[in-house]
Amino acid sequence: MRIYIFLRNIKKSKNLALILSLSIILNIFLFSNPVFALDLDRFKSEKMRFKSDLDAALNNLKTIRLEIDRVKHKLIELESEIIVMEEQVKTCEENIKEIEIQLEKTIKSFNKSVIEFYKRKSNSLFQAVISQKDVFDFFKNINLLEHVIKQNSQAIKDYFELKNRYVKEKLLLEEEYKKLNNLKNDYNSTFNSLLEKEKDYENEIENAKRKIAEIDAEIGEIQKRIGEIQKQYPNLKIVDEYRVLATAYCPCPICCGKYSSGYTAIGLKAGYGVIAVDPKYIPLRTKVLIIGYGIAIAGDTGRKINNNHIDIGFDNHIDALRYGVKYIRIYKIGE
Repeated sequence: MRIYIFLRNIKKSKNLALILSLSIILNIFLFSNPVFALDLDRFKSEKMRFKSDLDAALNNLKTIRLEIDRVKHKLIELESEIIVMEEQVKTCEENIKEIEIQLEKTIKSFNKSVIEFYKRKSNSLFQAVISQKDVFDFFKNINLLEHVIKQNSQAIKDYFELKNRYVKEKLLLEEEYKKLNNLKNDYNSTFNSLLEKEKDYENEIENAKRKIAEIDAEIGEIQKRIGEIQKQYPNLKIVDEYRVLATAYCPCPICCGKYSSGYTAIGLKAGYGVIAVDPKYIPLRTKVLIIGYGIAIAGDTGRKINNNHIDIGFDNHIDALRYGVKYIRIYKIGE
């Protein structure tokens, strides 16, 4: 029923109880925000949507888990490569250390020989050079001394070169080791991100399954009620159910104002058996069974008739007032 019906009748009424009742009804109508159950077709449509969401989430979960396995195997490979690289770096460090020891020994030995040569004229090597009376033997020993010096110098040079080669190799290995660790960190980050996505999809799947179970329960309840109503009205074909907020009207100026011409949006005479609906929710010309009222047709619309709200037609204003405002279930009649 339109809001101004209540306002006008409250002004006219002297009955305090009626005023209080109408005030409560007006508050319900204006301020309540009920969650309406959907009709059977809409529940089935919702179920299909959630099933589609479920299938998509299952496919995404499968894809994510394949990617998780791939990344996991890659992490295992990287870990193996890093271990090998660590061993190579360790070997390089050991080689460098060994070369440094040998180099230090060679340098010490060489330094000792040179120092002894210059400090002591009785040195056997020095004596071997200068004690020769024959000039050819003298030069021969000089060449021998030069050879000994060159040999030690070359050994030192070779050690330095070998050490430098191992140092460069170590630096290259450490650079590669760093790259492998960075790559490992990237894969770990990807792996953790994939695990979060896996959890999200698992939650989506659980939510979709729960919603589908809830909808199945609702559908079951609707079908049960439809079955019970069908038994009471065997001559009717009950095919669907709507839960609606029902008000009432009659074709008078108080209810319809300037639209009280007596005819509805589809050309029917307004009154008993005709209800006003939102065509987006209940299509015009739909036949419905209203328990306690009878069979009606959706034959009119209204500016304030939206969504689940219907306005039930009566032939006089008193009957419309008596009906009041209530939440009810109405049943669609099939052909």
